Amino acid sequence: MEAEAPKMIYRPLGNTGLKVSILSLGTWILSYNEESEANLIECMKKAWELGVNSFDTAVFYGDGAAERVLGRGLKAIGAEREDFVITTKLYRSGTGINDCALSRKHLTEGMKSSLKRLDLDYVDVVYCHRPDTQTTIDETCRALDWIIEEGYAFYWATSEWTPDQIARAMEFCEKEDLHKPIADQCHYNALVRENFEKNLRHAYENYRYGTAVWSPLAMGLLTSKYHKGEFPEGSRFHPDTKDFDYAYFYFDHDGGKKEATLESCNKFAKIAEEFGCTPAQLALAWTLVNRDTSTAIFGADKVSQVEENMVALEIASKWTEELEDKIEEALGNQPDPEMDYNTWAPKRPRRRVAIDYDMPNLNE
Repeated sequence: MEAEAPKMIYRPLGNTGLKVSILSLGTWILSYNEESEANLIECMKKAWELGVNSFDTAVFYGDGAAERVLGRGLKAIGAEREDFVITTKLYRSGTGINDCALSRKHLTEGMKSSLKRLDLDYVDVVYCHRPDTQTTIDETCRALDWIIEEGYAFYWATSEWTPDQIARAMEFCEKEDLHKPIADQCHYNALVRENFEKNLRHAYENYRYGTAVWSPLAMGLLTSKYHKGEFPEGSRFHPDTKDFDYAYFYFDHDGGKKEATLESCNKFAKIAEEFGCTPAQLALAWTLVNRDTSTAIFGADKVSQVEENMVALEIASKWTEELEDKIEEALGNQPDPEMDYNTWAPKRPRRRVAIDYDMPNLNE
């Protein structure tokens, strides 16, 4: 769609006063070298210019390279530190016996190392990149509370934690008067819906838990660039690419879902064409109109991609029930509804409850 990128919309991240742009820029790229890092910094500058205040990274991305690039990018932008919302994620940082998981030792040392790479005094949010089944919730919560009390982070959050793990952390923090987690960084897009729309419903309704959505474009599948089912060398789904393991999110381990997934992507692209926008813009807008999405993290290695993605805000402002129904029919993947045993009837789907048909068009 040929349109000037709109101004930004901001939402609170969970049950806090922290406002994040509903589109965030992530720093996970396929390879870290001089050219790709320079491109990423240019993308950061453009995103900032268009209203993005939230930038996400992780120690796992390029073994810390992404954090270093993000730190340089912030300096290139040149704005005041308080104007940014910077988030990083801790879990694995090396091959040593204590270089993984969510122990007090690893979280404390990992946080200090991340800040050194970022060249910052603090981050706004530190995420536990994955749940740890060996370290107790008690130890993890106490370590993160200490990190906040020491001023290394303002908030802590989870990533891909189960509803039970989130509930246990919330209950322990409540009991011990510790800082509670505020959000989950979770996988959500038009192809992957069950966890976000169904499993995390309890967290939204009981804790006002926030979300930072990763892979809203389904690693490029929803952009239509793979519509023929061909994955060129260097692409995420090529067998020789380091990210090939992630194909199981969309194709299963044996590739059994490949044809059905690509068919859904092609139907989605057709709707985008009819609506007058790109598939990427429609995919982002589909994620953003769900008010359970605090922010959606997108990646880019070209400034033009940043500009294209920002137009998703305009698409979201034009969302209608007719468009929602049309996409739902094309995808055919709505999660099975939960039962409400007080009424002995299925609950209304969470997406239908949370969808916002009145998002402002800031271009008008």
